[in-house]
Amino acid sequence: MSHSFCSTTPLEEPLKAYFGYNEFRQHQKEIVTSILEGKDVLAILPTGAGKSICYQLPAMLMPGIAVVVSPLISLMQDQVVSLNKNGIPAAFLNSSLHYQDSRSLLDNLADYKLIYVAPERFSDATFIQSLQKVSVSFFAIDEAHCISQWGHSFRPEYRQLSVLKTTFPKSSMVALTATATKDVEHDIATQLAMRTPFTVRASFDRPNLTFLINAKADTEAQLHDFIKKHPNESGIIYASTRKTVDETFSNLKKQGFSVGKYHAGMSDGDRATAQHDFVYGKLNLMVATVAFGMGIHKPDIRYIVHVDMPRSIEQYYQEVGRAGRDGLPAECLLLYSGQDLMIYNYFLEQVEDEALRRLTKAKTEKMYALCRALTCRRKTLLHYFSEDYPSSNCSSCDNCLDNTEVVDELIAAQKILSCVFRLQHRFGAKYVIDVLRGSRSKTIFERGHDKLPTYGLMKEYSEGDLHYYIDALIDLGYLKRSKGEYPVLQWTDSSRDVTNGAVKVMLRKKTRQLTRKHDPQNTAYDKVLFNELAALRLKWAQEMQVPAFVIFGDRSLIEMATAYPRTEEEMLQVNGVGPSKWLKYGPSFLDVIIKHCTMYAR
Repeated sequence: MSHSFCSTTPLEEPLKAYFGYNEFRQHQKEIVTSILEGKDVLAILPTGAGKSICYQLPAMLMPGIAVVVSPLISLMQDQVVSLNKNGIPAAFLNSSLHYQDSRSLLDNLADYKLIYVAPERFSDATFIQSLQKVSVSFFAIDEAHCISQWGHSFRPEYRQLSVLKTTFPKSSMVALTATATKDVEHDIATQLAMRTPFTVRASFDRPNLTFLINAKADTEAQLHDFIKKHPNESGIIYASTRKTVDETFSNLKKQGFSVGKYHAGMSDGDRATAQHDFVYGKLNLMVATVAFGMGIHKPDIRYIVHVDMPRSIEQYYQEVGRAGRDGLPAECLLLYSGQDLMIYNYFLEQVEDEALRRLTKAKTEKMYALCRALTCRRKTLLHYFSEDYPSSNCSSCDNCLDNTEVVDELIAAQKILSCVFRLQHRFGAKYVIDVLRGSRSKTIFERGHDKLPTYGLMKEYSEGDLHYYIDALIDLGYLKRSKGEYPVLQWTDSSRDVTNGAVKVMLRKKTRQLTRKHDPQNTAYDKVLFNELAALRLKWAQEMQVPAFVIFGDRSLIEMATAYPRTEEEMLQVNGVGPSKWLKYGPSFLDVIIKHCTMYAR
């Protein structure tokens, strides 16, 4: 491919030629233009907004090589595979390469338009010297929030990037991230020594995502029911510990789901295999800790589940952002309990840095407040990132979709508080619930707690219902958990207001199941043709040994199954079909469409 570019040429032309896209997404064009003008750029764009095009396109149009800093090997490899399939000379330099391959790459840097490296690479003098021998068009810092100590996933090695401005004064700097508060945004610009950067702060709203946040009841059953709604779709299930990952993986495997797992306790080889199988569609499900996902280039993930509450809203939004990157509908389910907050606070006590402890605690409490909120989830999420959502009802979160009412649960609250009092504030939530539900546990009988007036007083309630009530009472300040490894439930100064009936205890009560606003199954396209095209895509993917979406994304297939292109010219009008992909795959897809239309007389 030629890399020449005339400033009078519309940018849409090379966008289509190199990447197959007909038009830019919001903010992409202004970012590309600023990079071409040699400006420093700070772009805060939500996951799925097309950040990679913002630096990949100008890299093709400018003389020299663009250096992309990425925190994960998987991101580098996935992006390079996709670029190479489009005929774009790109490479990655990381620890997975043999020394000879690394040396050869460094000796031939001028042959490439993009090179992906990890931040640690900038402590290598040989690498710096090799870069100084070629023309560097610009540096693109992906996941730039990692440079900020105020960010949710600060990585010290990113601090080394502050030397780039002095080492390569003629090269501009482009920083990109999906989640950054105003403090983090300022810190990124400062740490990278940016010179009056052109700053784009896009809307954080992801309208194709539906947010569902529910209290934990029977986690295994809740998870199973949710996954069954998404047959043969790709999803990620996040858990906070390796133990929970292992248990969840085993349970789903026994139930016959196509599932893999990923956490830091596994060998590098096992993690790499699991990730490869998930990205390439050999597994539908991945159960993982937060170690998995940053930079995973898989646009067709249809749902994200958190079986434990994330530590912060930034972490939560980063992780749910991995769903629906192709712009098609996706669901995000979070299961939480007060126990999650207690565990985080327990571990926070081990943190010696007081400022960090205070900051982390505040972030976790805001995350818990989001879980407990009775108002629109989307509005609360966007407000956290200093953005106003114009409506109080988004029609795509559980609080807006549910036909719910707020009711006075004073009687239930009085029964729970009475039980805690009669157990002399000496037991945790699980034991209190067992007493209230009339458990036949040997321990309860040995202690004589079956004789208490509150024994079996709430046997008509499920364990999940009572966990919900207890968490709500804690949140409202009518109950508290003691500190330490084995917390017990205790009254607060406000508990007597409840037992005396002096206050109302207003809680949300759900009266019907929510219905999905965004249902990809209801999208108006030819499902039969889509499946035929998807089968051909899979055949090509296996032959080329690449993930299916590298051939064509779901969005491209849906457009084909809607517009029924019959000629090369019509096929090239489809989003995602550029000259390179047309030459490789286009005729075979066109044949399928024409045969389908002939058979069904369309």
